[in-house]
Amino acid sequence: MDLVTARRFQAAYAGLGGRGSLTEVLFRLAALTALHGPDAPRELLTALAAEPAAAVGTARSFLATGRPTAQGTGGLLRELLTHRPTAPRYDIVHPPRLPPALESLRDLIVLARARLPGGGPAGRGPVVGAGRPVEQPAGGSTILVSPPDRGYALVLARDRPGHVPDLATLLHRLRPRLTPSEAAWVLWAYIHHQRPPHPVDFLLVTHEDTALSLRWRYHPWPGRADPLRLCRDRLPAVAPIHPGGEILLGDDNLVTVRAAAATLTEVTVEHRTGRPVTALVCAAPARHHPPAPRRSAARALTLLGGYRGPDITSVACGQVRLDRALGPEQETGVAIGAAVLRRLLTAQRTAPLLTAPMDDDSAPVRLPPRDYRAYLRLRLPRSPRSPLRVVPRSSPLLYAIAAVLYRRLLALGLGERVQRHGGSLFIDLGNGALPELVTETGAAARGGGLLLEAALLTYRTAPARFDTYLQDRFGLPADLHRTIADALDESGGHLTGAGPAAVPAGRFAALTDLASPDPGVRTLVAEVLADAADGAVHLDVLDDYYTAQRQRVRELTTLLRLPFRLLTLHFSTATGEVAFHDTGVGPVP
Repeated sequence: MDLVTARRFQAAYAGLGGRGSLTEVLFRLAALTALHGPDAPRELLTALAAEPAAAVGTARSFLATGRPTAQGTGGLLRELLTHRPTAPRYDIVHPPRLPPALESLRDLIVLARARLPGGGPAGRGPVVGAGRPVEQPAGGSTILVSPPDRGYALVLARDRPGHVPDLATLLHRLRPRLTPSEAAWVLWAYIHHQRPPHPVDFLLVTHEDTALSLRWRYHPWPGRADPLRLCRDRLPAVAPIHPGGEILLGDDNLVTVRAAAATLTEVTVEHRTGRPVTALVCAAPARHHPPAPRRSAARALTLLGGYRGPDITSVACGQVRLDRALGPEQETGVAIGAAVLRRLLTAQRTAPLLTAPMDDDSAPVRLPPRDYRAYLRLRLPRSPRSPLRVVPRSSPLLYAIAAVLYRRLLALGLGERVQRHGGSLFIDLGNGALPELVTETGAAARGGGLLLEAALLTYRTAPARFDTYLQDRFGLPADLHRTIADALDESGGHLTGAGPAAVPAGRFAALTDLASPDPGVRTLVAEVLADAADGAVHLDVLDDYYTAQRQRVRELTTLLRLPFRLLTLHFSTATGEVAFHDTGVGPVP
């Protein structure tokens, strides 16, 4: 990459708030893009080199589809560029922890995979409780590693043991959330970020649809290296295992990979100074059905039984994107929410308020709100004490509350923590993270960000008051959120975004201007927060890839001195695990 190209690329990268080195981001981008197939990372890097000025659009497209000409969303790219690795207090994976840089990339892989059309890996999925892998010395500093479930075999040839990260242990710790090949890509990006002083030869054999090998080599490089060329030259080699066998040569190793049967692969390592060692790799069993939602719900109730705090003010579950059909995430989330709501309706003196967020900013709309509401009514307990409210995230009301909270942030002297990149605002949480505060900052703004999440918690504290205020003020036939949902239903799903498209943008522009919060909404927010001064407890039921995001919401509400306590039940549809998180408390095992 010549100097002019590098500067253009760096400018585009910085425009999205990128804070890490360009080399680091390219390796992370390549690892994420590999979810679309082993050829996608090389095609990404080729496209970036061809048109560096279009780097941001190219990266968005490849992250979304693995191709250069599709329209992708920028949320994942912004997360990749702006998130600095920290050691979060909340995580599904129990100690010992992963290194922060590795943990952050793992979470991005999980988030990116969840956005794929299939929603998950096609072959061997993440594994929990597989037992510790066995390391067999092959001679010199070469080892052959395999777990008890024979999900993979790993050959590691190191120049000097102890001078590079313990990749075998890190691979094992990644398995509760990643497939073996996903973990191999993550470790490839991680070791090039760490830059240890000695070489490593990494060979993974696994079954994902078919038997395959994934191999990469690391060796130190001079400080000044072309980032694109460096990443492209060091991409992992991914190839199917030939039925007749394959021999891979290392410096002092002879590795034979043989398809012993249709579902069994034998890996043998011979080192010039040692005896041959062998490991077997078994094909993944037929893709199992997701764990029964009722089991996750029972586990959630057990965990919630340890809660001894004040009555819970609101419960949110069943979050859905209207551009997708309902799936296991909604089934599990709503099952947990229904069980929790039944428990709280009998255990609490005050009934919790029930909300179901829906992401309605994506097109086309494949799940009409009326169908979503009907689904929720079938699954959730119906009680006049806890009426269901479906809340579109594009709601002008949420942006009106967000504008008030932004003024509060400035009044608290936190303006110096805010940075503007492009049309978005980012906030320094004081722990090295720079998450997005709000996506769009103009009037009738749209998008996401932590400020919108804090606004949603504020709304959930007294939803009837907010709904009635806006309905009376603007003379709406129903509350605003029902009006948006009805407009989407009537459109047949052709709207590109419910908020500005379903209701006239000009009508609510005065409310959503971040620079000028509406006096009426400002007064109402002040009254709601004053009435909740003793504390409002909110409970979210979410997929586990939202774990880090909800922790950032906690950190923002603390900075804003909002009287909220955020509880979360995070579940995994792949493993059946459920974890309970509370403010200031780690996950309850």
